[in-house]
Amino acid sequence: MTFKKTIFRQALLILLYVMGCQSQDRPVYRAGKQARTVTIQQDASGFSLYRNGQPYYIRGAGGYTYYDRLKAMGGNSIRVWDTSDADRILDQANEQGLTVMLGIWIVREKEGFNYFSQEAVAQLKERVRKEVLRYRNHPALLMWCIGNEIDFGLFNIKAWRVINEIAAIVHELDPNHPTTTTLIDVSPRVVRLLKEECPHIDLPSINSYRALPFFAENLQQSGWDGPYIVTEFGPPGAWESEKHTDWNIPVELTSSQKAEFIKERYTNDILGNASRCLGSYIFFWGQKQECTPTWFSLFTKSGEKTASADMMQYLWSGQWPVNRAPHLMSVRLQAADNTPANRLRPGQTYSAQVLVNDPEGDPLRYYWEVLPESDWRDLDGSVEKEVKPTPVDNVLITNNNAEIQLTGNLNPGPYRLFVYVYDDKGSVATANVPFLAEQVSEPRTR
Repeated sequence: MTFKKTIFRQALLILLYVMGCQSQDRPVYRAGKQARTVTIQQDASGFSLYRNGQPYYIRGAGGYTYYDRLKAMGGNSIRVWDTSDADRILDQANEQGLTVMLGIWIVREKEGFNYFSQEAVAQLKERVRKEVLRYRNHPALLMWCIGNEIDFGLFNIKAWRVINEIAAIVHELDPNHPTTTTLIDVSPRVVRLLKEECPHIDLPSINSYRALPFFAENLQQSGWDGPYIVTEFGPPGAWESEKHTDWNIPVELTSSQKAEFIKERYTNDILGNASRCLGSYIFFWGQKQECTPTWFSLFTKSGEKTASADMMQYLWSGQWPVNRAPHLMSVRLQAADNTPANRLRPGQTYSAQVLVNDPEGDPLRYYWEVLPESDWRDLDGSVEKEVKPTPVDNVLITNNNAEIQLTGNLNPGPYRLFVYVYDDKGSVATANVPFLAEQVSEPRTR
């Protein structure tokens, strides 16, 4: 064998080896798919996100289902919190022409992660490396979100440095997509730590509900004058509800009240700060239990849409859906003498009425249920562990009407009476009333 042939064969073997290594890093996608490049640019009008050279304003939702409906309603992006189902999510999003803010899940210090453990941090970095190599070339990928509310209960500067090291790994492996981390606090201390300890984070993002009107100004006053993203917004959370019962249970807005609240926040605090805000993600696109099964859910478990979903279609596209959700004005729980009741006593009968109309005049169907109050406070923010409480039997004397009767014969404790009003055209209105089942004291005997 000649010297030239030997050199050629060795070069060919090296090339095949390199190609083989690269193929292990890259998942096999259908022919014609190509990764997109996403950048953040600044001009005289402010900051903008660009995808493949074209302006891209995020009209997004956080959730794992109904991507076809998101697209049809004018949305363009999905946010998920980890990569546990990323193959399906990215592929389904791409089929609908949507992008994905892909979360890299980071266990928080308050949940037991030891940022001072070299072994634990090394394992975390190795997991991140594998996740980035697997998904960096997917055409639906928009950006990486490193951790969710990592600042919640965090006082350890080491954690911020680990976040920065992870962001550096992401940039090294994938220079085509920005990095962010989601905060719940934009105090001067947190923003300073983010700026000083996390230079590889391209921009912050925020989960904010009732406090959203103060976020942009607080962020700027804390020293951040760059772009940001709102990664969660929606109705006021249970932890920040303005109205509580006298036994300290938060009162949930009706589905119609939530839609109006969302409209005000989106118009004033997201679009109103478009020079710095690169877009947002409504929470939650689907159904989940968080304090109640309806608090944040834009859909029911069986897929009916709420007034909040209708509102997002209007805000994204400027067009209402052909058939809108019923408009629920109020729900009332009262005693036999028609006075409002929020404490029920054994042996007594009560009634409940819901006041609702339908924009198209559709016939309405009613379903009521009683649930014990959830243990959401005991979970200390780990809402992914919440499950819907089991409905209480033998409480509703009548159901399926706008007015029902129920008894006070329950085990003592806090409950909620829920009503679902369906138009049987794919929409629903929801509301609930908290009440306390009381125990009748036994009379004293001498």
